[in-house]
Amino acid sequence: MTKLKPTNPLLPLFLMAVLFFPSASFAKGINVNFDFSTFRYDSTRTFVEFYYAFDLTNLKMVRQDSRYADSLIFNIVMRTDDRDSLVLNQFWQVPVSSGDTTANDLKRTFVGQIGLAVPPGKYSMRILVRDRNDNSIADTSSSLVAIPRYGFRKLETSDVELCSQITNAGEGPRGIFYKNTYDVVPNPRNVYGAGLPIIYYYAEVYNIPDLSGDSLFAVEYQVRDSYGQVKKSQTVLRKKFGDTSVEVGTINGSDLRTGAYTLTFTVVDSAAGEHATSSRRFFIYNPGLGPPENPAQNLSGGSMLSTVFATMTMIEIDKEFKEAKYIATPKEIKEFDQLQSLPAKRQFLYDFWQKRNPDPVSSTNTSRIEYLKRVDYADEHFNVGNTPGWQTDRGRVYIMYGKPDQIDRHPNESNSKPYEIWYYNSIQGGVSFDFVDRTGFGNYTLVNSTARNEVHDDNWQQYLDSSGY
Repeated sequence: MTKLKPTNPLLPLFLMAVLFFPSASFAKGINVNFDFSTFRYDSTRTFVEFYYAFDLTNLKMVRQDSRYADSLIFNIVMRTDDRDSLVLNQFWQVPVSSGDTTANDLKRTFVGQIGLAVPPGKYSMRILVRDRNDNSIADTSSSLVAIPRYGFRKLETSDVELCSQITNAGEGPRGIFYKNTYDVVPNPRNVYGAGLPIIYYYAEVYNIPDLSGDSLFAVEYQVRDSYGQVKKSQTVLRKKFGDTSVEVGTINGSDLRTGAYTLTFTVVDSAAGEHATSSRRFFIYNPGLGPPENPAQNLSGGSMLSTVFATMTMIEIDKEFKEAKYIATPKEIKEFDQLQSLPAKRQFLYDFWQKRNPDPVSSTNTSRIEYLKRVDYADEHFNVGNTPGWQTDRGRVYIMYGKPDQIDRHPNESNSKPYEIWYYNSIQGGVSFDFVDRTGFGNYTLVNSTARNEVHDDNWQQYLDSSGY
């Protein structure tokens, strides 16, 4: 088995910031599309492949000898998400040329990619794109993004890369699209249908359990439309030849109606009791077939089918409701624990958040978005050993009440255990939470609070005596 490690040697650090704007289109005439996929690299870094596609329309091409030439300039700024400190401010240039400036030639699509090994984490990214020959042709975009961490123990899959073509590389020279014996040409626009009916996909599977005998694992894919209806699916069995695998395949999109779809790629090892899933969104343009049919008029709870809940897996549903138990009622917890089927759990979670939606008419539930953002923050900042941050006392308080207005930290006072006091000025006329690291291992437990329905102990400072270590 070929070791699944990227082979593209071009790894300039200044490309890091452009890796995180999937399918972003810059509207002022540049028409550049971006996408990216992440793959396992080593124990401290994740390999990110950045894909771009553009044509020459609206660029200011300048004649040079017998050809016309131009360049796109990218200014990339990256800051850390938590400290907001500048990490880099670099430039990157993509030269282009053409034999003439006729309409057909300018519409030719240029596709490229560059790879980079980066540390997993959350970043604030900003990217400015401009035409070197005309600075007025420019646009900017920014976003908070996350790079996942891949391990070396549990069954995992890389991102699913959507492609315009995948072929066996053969014995010829290896180009920029070469990966694990294949030439994998990306499709950064993620648009298929008329003119490009075949959807090619590429994925890598890691940490397949090493079991004796002729054991097999299953590779499944499903294509769902925007209403959650399964339009295509397939399952194939693979024989295990090692702890890694490369999966490539095709899907015929010529019979899919115009609209947004989600490809879900799943690997199942039933013998080891493990499975891993990765998803990718894409778009179909088949004007002769019309948009997807809306099943909501004929099904109860149909409104859920057009939301993200319709494509969530059982693991994703269970995990999200477990994290949401801080705001769930005892009745809701009991009802959810009695559910067995995936459709029932999807409908329940949709209804759960819809009850808490400040604008039920809107498809954007700001309450859910804010809650899950707090869960992510808690996991990033308050984890202790194998306990995720959202399950710690500080994580719970942060999730339920948000960011404190003030934090008094006392990590190294004489004869005192480390402790923190969090203040919220706008809650219940002003409340505080007192956390003490009672064990000396960084696990700050809540020992007192002035908030209603929280633990209260006027003598909480008795826990500060460091002689108990």
